[in-house]
Amino acid sequence: MNPEGKNADQILANPIIDHSSWHFFQAVSWADLAKRTQRPSALHYGAFELRYGIEYLLFEILVLSNRGLTEEEYRKCVGDPHAMKKMLHSSQVEYGKRVEFTRILLDLDTRAPKLRFWKLEELFKFWGIASELLHFVGAHSRTYGDGIWFVKCLARLESILDPLWVASTTTLGFGLLSKDTMQPEVQAAWEEFSAGTLKEEDLKIRMRIVQPILSERGRSRRAIQNMP
Repeated sequence: MNPEGKNADQILANPIIDHSSWHFFQAVSWADLAKRTQRPSALHYGAFELRYGIEYLLFEILVLSNRGLTEEEYRKCVGDPHAMKKMLHSSQVEYGKRVEFTRILLDLDTRAPKLRFWKLEELFKFWGIASELLHFVGAHSRTYGDGIWFVKCLARLESILDPLWVASTTTLGFGLLSKDTMQPEVQAAWEEFSAGTLKEEDLKIRMRIVQPILSERGRSRRAIQNMP
């Protein structure tokens, strides 16, 4: 579906999809409507969907990063950027290191799909910017009644919405290896990389050395699975 060219009723009627990218779709639709109509309310609706999408995206990252996430841990993070950031940076998750580790390994495979490697600091910055239009913005004479204010707010909204939307629509999924599915050699390399004792170039060399072993093991497993 194309998010552009819709009126308010059409935007509200968009079928709901249980994914963060659906909220980015809604945000793009509202931003486009705001641009075409110059209506401040559309800006606010776009900001709401954008922030909700970012929070949903962080929730998706948290679940993918921490398979053992408890209900109590989840509730502590909902709506609280500080708790969410703390959890994602914690030793049990180590999201940033795992994303970097995944990126390095996929760079070695020319057949690897194009995936999304989200930067946490960037997402939390976007969260703050998206929140600006969700609070009182000042007297109408200095905001809604000022064309320059409108143009600046729309530009600021689109400056963070556009990269999120492009990443969501031009890649196939999250770039994040699960520790539970790592081969023993990969798991050992991850533990050293996580501890800071294995640098990027050394990791690449090691993975190139063990690649034939991993490939052969994968072929053997597939052959066994296909046996009658």
